Amino acid sequence: MSNIVIEKIVLADGSLNSDLVEKAIGAWPDAKIFNESELEWPTESESIEDLIGIGKKTLYLAPNKGKFVRKCPGTMGLVCCNYWVIDLVEGCVIDCSYCILQDYLTDKRIRLATNIDELARQVDFELSQCNGPARFGTGELSDSLMFEPELGLGSMLIEMFRHKPMASLELKTKTGFIDSILELNPAKNIVLGWSLNTPQVAMTEEMGSASIEQRIKAASEAARAGWKVAFHFDPLVVHDDWENGYKEVVEQLFSNVPREKVAWISLGAFRYQSSLKPIIRSRFSGSKVLNQEFVLCPDNKYRYVKPVRRMLFKAVLEHIRSISPSTPAYLCMEGIEMWRYVLGSSPAGQKMLCEIFS
Repeated sequence: MSNIVIEKIVLADGSLNSDLVEKAIGAWPDAKIFNESELEWPTESESIEDLIGIGKKTLYLAPNKGKFVRKCPGTMGLVCCNYWVIDLVEGCVIDCSYCILQDYLTDKRIRLATNIDELARQVDFELSQCNGPARFGTGELSDSLMFEPELGLGSMLIEMFRHKPMASLELKTKTGFIDSILELNPAKNIVLGWSLNTPQVAMTEEMGSASIEQRIKAASEAARAGWKVAFHFDPLVVHDDWENGYKEVVEQLFSNVPREKVAWISLGAFRYQSSLKPIIRSRFSGSKVLNQEFVLCPDNKYRYVKPVRRMLFKAVLEHIRSISPSTPAYLCMEGIEMWRYVLGSSPAGQKMLCEIFS
C-alpha cells in the first residue's frame, strides 16, 4: 500500500453498487464515510486554499453522467498531439505548486467515476468513429497511478485496452506505484509514462510525488519487464544550475532504461494562467516557479519569454539526442515556429512522430 491519506469518503447516489466503493472503504478504513446529502461542500468558512488541501484528502465516488472520453481541446495556433482524454478521476493527491488543477477544477475533492461499464462503452463508441489509430490517456486531470496500490485503476484500464489494436493508452504518473502492473503481461498498445524534472524541482515544487530516482527506477523495472515507457519533461522550470540538473536526469534516465523501450519524450515549459498565480503565492510561500520573466501569450497563459523557452528546449533536447538520437521527441503546447527552431520541422515533417500524431 501507499502512504496516501484519505480522511473522508463521500458516496453519491448511484455509486453504492460499484466495486470501487468497496475497494475504497477497504483501502482507507479510518476514513469517515458520508452520503452526499450528509456533507455540505464547499463550506463557507473555508478559503479556496483550505478547500484545495481538504479536497486532496476527500474522495468523492459518483457515476459520471456526462462524457468520459473527450478530445484534448488543444489551443488555436499551437500544435496538438491528438490526445483523447479519459476523465475517470478528477483531482490529484500529489501537491505540485504549479498544478493548474488547483485553479481549473471547481470541485476541489478527488472525484472518482464509478460506472466503469459506461466508460468502456464510450471508448468503444469513439473508436468506432475514428478513421485510424487513437491515443488515449488519463493524465490530464489526475495522476494515472496515484491510487494503483489501493484501487488498481491503471491495471483495470490496461485490461480494458489490451485487446483494442486501434487504440493506445498512456498512463502518466509521478509515482513509483507499478507493482500490480508488473504482475500483468505487457501489452503492445500500452505505454507507462513518467513526468520528470530535476531533483531540485521535485523536492521543492512537487510535494507528495516520488523522487526522481524512484520514478526512473520504476520506469526501469517496467521497461525491463517488457513495457513501453515514455517521459515528459513538463514543466521545464528555470532555476539555479538548471541545465546541469536536466543533463544529469537525462543521463540517469538512459543509464537505467533501455533506449529501445522509450516510446517518446515530450518537452514543455512552465506556463500558467493569471488566476493560478495568487494560489501559488498563498499555498506555496517558498515556491520559486514564478521568479522569472513571463509574457502573456495569445492563449491567455503566461510563459517564459521566447528566447528562454528556445534555450530550455534546445539544451534538454541536445542532451537527449547526444545519447539516443532516434528517440521520438515532441513539444507540448508550442507553435510551429518553436517546433521548427527546436526540432527542425513540424510534426508532419518528422516520420518518427507518426505514432503520436496520427
